[in-house]
Amino acid sequence: MAALARLQLLVLTSCLLLVTTTSASPIGQPWLPSHLSARSDPVITAENGTMYAIDPSTMEPVPQGSASDGSGVDLNASALIWLVWSFVVGVPLALTGIRFWRLTTAASLGIACVVCVWAAFVNTLGPSGISDLLLTCLVMGAFGLGFFIGLFNLGRLAGITFLALSAGFSIGVRIVLFRDGLLVPSFFVNWIIATVCAVIGFVLVVVRQRLAILVSSASVGTFLIGLGVDLVINKQKGMSTGLRFLFDRNNSHLVDLFTRGWHPPISTIIILAVSLALIPPLAYTQHRIFKAPFTPERPPSVLISEPRESGEPLKQASSDSYAHTDKKINSTASSLQALLDKDGQPPPSPSSSGEDEKRSSSRFSM
Repeated sequence: MAALARLQLLVLTSCLLLVTTTSASPIGQPWLPSHLSARSDPVITAENGTMYAIDPSTMEPVPQGSASDGSGVDLNASALIWLVWSFVVGVPLALTGIRFWRLTTAASLGIACVVCVWAAFVNTLGPSGISDLLLTCLVMGAFGLGFFIGLFNLGRLAGITFLALSAGFSIGVRIVLFRDGLLVPSFFVNWIIATVCAVIGFVLVVVRQRLAILVSSASVGTFLIGLGVDLVINKQKGMSTGLRFLFDRNNSHLVDLFTRGWHPPISTIIILAVSLALIPPLAYTQHRIFKAPFTPERPPSVLISEPRESGEPLKQASSDSYAHTDKKINSTASSLQALLDKDGQPPPSPSSSGEDEKRSSSRFSM
């Protein structure tokens, strides 16, 4: 149990290191001015109506570009990829996350890769950027890599840990997206709320693993389903804009971000609320339907690793349920040894005794 706790702590530390190296995090960006951290408007409007942003270190204008997040336009190819991915990954997690452990851990590792890669690209691209389709393909490739690793036993513990972290973080993100300009005027506080929710998910998985997996799979699943529904209804003006406004701290996107701002439509607020409200009933439904443990244990077996001498008891592998089998085998071995000691030769087999009878009968007939 101590080793498990240490390994989970190591995974959490790795996750936090990934977050701090991503420009979307408020941590590790001390050079940013306070007005930028607070997500107030850092954009300056010139007398001729041109809007631009100033680099606080050089006081020079920063080249600006479109704040694209790879979600595409309307329902083009990039948007359809995100839409299909949200439902394909979200629906199984929300309905059967506790049942298929390999798929669940694989999906959770894939989602963690998606968040890190997407945030890294969005925050480091220059003014020219890259096409939405290329960014979407890169992010989906990261998901495929994480999904592949999570299918194996070596990714099981990391998958469970990242599932809990992602679930808590998704709850915090939905909470801060409820209001115009995010929940709290200070951008740093909004990230603190999301981070605290993620830490709560991690603590829950350490204390009550099954409960954490039930709640986490329902939470991540409803978030992705809500994102897919919102893409259908609001296209890129709903949760897509809110996520970009929360994650994107690229200086080349300031004009685009702050001229659009974050003003959630009523339908997006309803989707966020419904997705949060569905977490408890979906988790309870999975608990009632799927009684088996998340990771089924291997059946016990009797193993003989070294040759044993006659009469020596067989070595027991892992369970006392096979003790009676050991006794029967030992009893049979003892009986055979007693016959060998008494007669000096092994007892005749049924086939050999039958052949002897045939030979004797043939002699008498002659």
